[in-house]
Amino acid sequence: MRDAETRDHEIDAYVRKLLWALQSIGLEDRLAISSEIHSHLTDCNMSGIDTLTAAIARLGPPHRLARRYVEEYELAGAVSRAGPAQLLLNMIHRASRSLTALGAAFATLILYLFAAAFGVIAVAKPIVPNNVGAWHSADGWEAGLVASPPADSSDVLGLWIIPIAVALALATYLIGTRLLRTVAGKLLSTPIEPASS
Repeated sequence: MRDAETRDHEIDAYVRKLLWALQSIGLEDRLAISSEIHSHLTDCNMSGIDTLTAAIARLGPPHRLARRYVEEYELAGAVSRAGPAQLLLNMIHRASRSLTALGAAFATLILYLFAAAFGVIAVAKPIVPNNVGAWHSADGWEAGLVASPPADSSDVLGLWIIPIAVALALATYLIGTRLLRTVAGKLLSTPIEPASS
């Protein structure tokens, strides 16, 4: 009987520490998570001390389990927001533990850099028209914002580079944002797994 009470206290202490670590999550969600974990551990306790010990080991320390729930909570919030900045930051934060998040963050940053470069080209054409364009010469093609255009060549696109650059900037930005949301959705659909010991 005393062993059962000790195990009950161990479960209560684990769940209490979990609740403390979940402070950044809303009360309703915090209580739902702690209730689920308490129920799981109580069921394991009924199967014996070995089952309970194994379950606690699989879950890991309460603060690590809480961190995984908080990350899921933050990711879900970032996915539902219109702006991708918070979602990108969340993905970068997860990159140390997920190759999928790392790949998505890296690819999105590259796409956003291309979007910014295309935006600079569109804005710079009216300001420095001779240094922005697409040129074809005997040496091949050169395009973008350059210090000095190639000699013996003319700008092939002229002012058409502005709408083309704007369209490319929007396309790369939207593709990057779509990639972030898609990967975040896949990460959210993966259940929280117990920490490996």
